[in-house]
Amino acid sequence: MMDCLYAKCIPCITDCVMAEIGKLGQKYRVALRIAKDPRFDRLPCSRKGTYADDCLVQRVTQHKCYIVATVDRDLKRRIRKIPGVPIMYISNHRYNIERMPDDYGAPWF
Repeated sequence: MMDCLYAKCIPCITDCVMAEIGKLGQKYRVALRIAKDPRFDRLPCSRKGTYADDCLVQRVTQHKCYIVATVDRDLKRRIRKIPGVPIMYISNHRYNIERMPDDYGAPWF
């Protein structure tokens, strides 16, 4: 991620996302092991028992200081509706960031 952003970044993961990965079972055990890395910051969820996508959308709506990393199409569609929140995803074995629309002050290089 640091190579993609050209900056120091701290990956964060919420408690509800950790719970959702845990419920997915053995197929996603590598993802769970990566998410439990001590270099990731754990963010507590304010509401218990909520769907992880709802929690993430609520968090980035309140605090627009996050870059959301996901490959979930539905979550990407919901995040795109929130102005000023970039989305990171993996395609062709590389990290990519969706460019923010010009309406929201994205720099043009």
